[in-house]
Amino acid sequence: MTDLYHSTLSNPGWLPELSRPLGNQVLLVVAPHAANTLMLELAGRLAKEGTLRVLDGGNRFNVYPVAKALRRLTPKLDDALQRITLSRAFTCFQLQALLQETPSNKSPTLVLDLLSTFYDESVNLAECRRLLAACLPHLRRLAHTAPLVVSVKPPPPIAAARQILLDTVQQAADQCWVLEPVTEIKRQMELDMFP
Repeated sequence: MTDLYHSTLSNPGWLPELSRPLGNQVLLVVAPHAANTLMLELAGRLAKEGTLRVLDGGNRFNVYPVAKALRRLTPKLDDALQRITLSRAFTCFQLQALLQETPSNKSPTLVLDLLSTFYDESVNLAECRRLLAACLPHLRRLAHTAPLVVSVKPPPPIAAARQILLDTVQQAADQCWVLEPVTEIKRQMELDMFP
């Protein structure tokens, strides 16, 4: 069963929590833009400690923010950056193959924007569901030997029928952290206060 946590993007109090090793768990972060800024900060924190594997499903990895985070944490910037290995997938077929071919090891793994390519309407939903189902055991396998953090974003309105893909990943995760923009939370609080 998935543990669910809610937080705001302006209060990333969960980041230190994510920096600690997670044992045998798939941790999912759901947020607008797949929490990219915070995931890159996490990449910096993890690379400071040792090797890090990044599997990028949404072409989100940008070394500049990672280097900026590392500069705050260590004077050994080059050493830490060299400990990051990056693999990218540009289609849901490539992402499924990437996960399948990624060996289990002791390095923490970040999977950035897992569902980005699955929201591509040029691949029918049934095929996306089949490919996603094939990805999930590989996420579990990778999490068995080292910390694994997966980020996703909700589907865009034009692909609302693909919400089932996000639901599937959330059900498969051991922990799910849902980060929402502050403006949405404030708006909801106002609605609750003044019905």
